Amino acid sequence: MNDADPVGDSQALISVAEFARRQLAIKERQMLSATDLADLINLSITGVRQLSGGSEVELWLHDPVGELERQLDVLGVLSGTVRLLEDSYSFVSLYGEVPEWNRTTSGVFNGSELFRSGVAIEQTLMLPVLDHQLLVGSVHVGNPRSAVLMDETQMAILSDFVAKMPLLIHRLVESNRMRDFVLLDPASHVANRVGFLRDLEREISRARRSEKAPLVIGLKLVDLDSMGNLSQRHIQHRILRSVAAKIAGGLRDTDAIARVSEDCFGVMVVDAPIEEAGNIVARWEADLQGHLLDDGAGGMIELRTKSSFRHCELEALKDADASEVAHGLLSSIEQSLMSIPN
Repeated sequence: MNDADPVGDSQALISVAEFARRQLAIKERQMLSATDLADLINLSITGVRQLSGGSEVELWLHDPVGELERQLDVLGVLSGTVRLLEDSYSFVSLYGEVPEWNRTTSGVFNGSELFRSGVAIEQTLMLPVLDHQLLVGSVHVGNPRSAVLMDETQMAILSDFVAKMPLLIHRLVESNRMRDFVLLDPASHVANRVGFLRDLEREISRARRSEKAPLVIGLKLVDLDSMGNLSQRHIQHRILRSVAAKIAGGLRDTDAIARVSEDCFGVMVVDAPIEEAGNIVARWEADLQGHLLDDGAGGMIELRTKSSFRHCELEALKDADASEVAHGLLSSIEQSLMSIPN
């Protein structure tokens, strides 16, 4: 005689599904409040892991123009692995004409390695990431719970969670793009002070993991603040744009430039040896120093610069707040520039 209680088993299954829904609701609220893309993807992967019981989770996302790469610190994603792919073929080949979840008995499918980690994968669950019915990525879950694959309710909850991920990612990317626009200096066409501090804070946080501290440089244009009338303002803006373009031309994508005050540019150079700082600044000053410019009042002014720099010490980053370190570095450079005679 079978002593199993079908009613009790049914209630247990319902309680599991209800528990999953409650966990999902908590995770989604956290995702909605995320302001950093790495945090959002961390929460997304953690949610997939909780709902699936998988030992490994890898997220592939299509990033044809590098928009996600510009905003995402991949090293900051600790809950799983993220791959940003310029070419969509890698994940499109995993699914049919109508993308739907699939599974394979290894970590390889259609000749594609689904995981970068060397962990043994006995079974992989693949879930398509769709944005308005367009395949934009793929979620791979290594060694998921068997119950998830066999229970339609649990699979539906997991699939629903994955379906929301691209919507939340798109929402945050657009929000960050608008924020970047607000952080732009209209005169020089580079970031403003707030934008520079945000970039510097992010790089300081990254330096704790990479141990590659940024070099921060201040470059002040002497006598530019004396150009006050309307005609001079137009000339001043032209000078600012020209100087910003010259400096930016020698920077890498990982570096940053901003107009941090009326006549001063801030530059962040990532992973630059402190002994090279003087040479870096000297090259910029050689390009700018001595140029004759119309002052807007019938005369000419000679463009002159003065500079100061600080190297972010790794030792100071251990327990310090990134925002405080960034503000302290920039303030120290500005005070140094004030003490240098024109």
